[in-house]
Amino acid sequence: MTVSFHLKEETVWAAAGHEVAFGQTVYNVTETKASVAKAVEATTPEVKTANVKLCSQAVSDSLEVIRSAHNLGVRGSHFEVIFSLTGKGLVSYKYGGREMLEAVPMPNFWRAPTDNDRGSQMPQRYAQWKLASLYATAQDFRSPLKAPAPQIEQKEDRVTVTFSYLLPTRPVASCLLFYEVTGDGKVKVTLSYDPVPELGDMPEFGVLFRLSADYDHVEWYGLGPEETYADRKRGAKLGIYRNLVQDNMAKYLVPQECGAKEDVRWAKVTDRAGRGLLFEMDAAAGPMMFSALPYTPHELEQAAHIYELPPVHSIIVRAALGQMGVGGDDSWGARTHPEYLLDVSENLRFRFSFRGI
Repeated sequence: MTVSFHLKEETVWAAAGHEVAFGQTVYNVTETKASVAKAVEATTPEVKTANVKLCSQAVSDSLEVIRSAHNLGVRGSHFEVIFSLTGKGLVSYKYGGREMLEAVPMPNFWRAPTDNDRGSQMPQRYAQWKLASLYATAQDFRSPLKAPAPQIEQKEDRVTVTFSYLLPTRPVASCLLFYEVTGDGKVKVTLSYDPVPELGDMPEFGVLFRLSADYDHVEWYGLGPEETYADRKRGAKLGIYRNLVQDNMAKYLVPQECGAKEDVRWAKVTDRAGRGLLFEMDAAAGPMMFSALPYTPHELEQAAHIYELPPVHSIIVRAALGQMGVGGDDSWGARTHPEYLLDVSENLRFRFSFRGI
């Protein structure tokens, strides 16, 4: 529900109809079984038959599992997924015969430092999380010959593959990345981390995807239309928005973190024909942070000016439990307020899903 106040008459500073204030509240409405049953009874026999056919199709979607010495393949009627058994992770996701991934999705704990971050020496204080994002590995770097195999659980209608990633921090930390593939082509993802007290909180907690540069159209149901962060979102409205990936690059003098979307329910990243990936929040876990940019956080961080950014070769998608706020009340030493930092007092668990469209 949105309540909005507008000027009734024209003034010297704004035209009539200009919005001067708004507020939003989300109400969760649940229907009873009785109301659902009445809705079904009210439909025509043709619609009922169509519903039964659709439900039967969804239930009958079967999975074919193919194992080799190095990979595990999961195939459905319109998609194929390949996992590396040598510890790399999810190496391929094809939907409708098209490869959707340019690289293995990886845990991500880093963002490109903002002007406020640099003023408070955030890059130095959180430097271990940059290393963790760059060099997380499913192989044990402490024992080069040791490559623990992922855990595999196979059921009639789903396959779950779990990878354990070691993080090159001091002390060494680890996280788990779960993939659950179902017959409709959806991949449910869970990132789990047991906090290490010596490491403290991190700038971001999520998963980073690299897609083809063709997927440069974004649509999302969340806060917008401009970028939002944990401590920079009270001026945004919940709604459905669309733009191009390049539009999410804010025109700051120095390239830095930008373009994030808070409280996202779902987001689509597609090409001009509407083909691509749909990312969805987990209903039980709640909304996520979402970002789609033409550069990785590390590429943004390395450029001191816009012209130093490399040519666009990929689209970088980040789905995350959250990101630390961008304040500081100034850019010369003030740190992000504690209430806008990620809470690492207990296990961090981020759940979402993606599928081809």
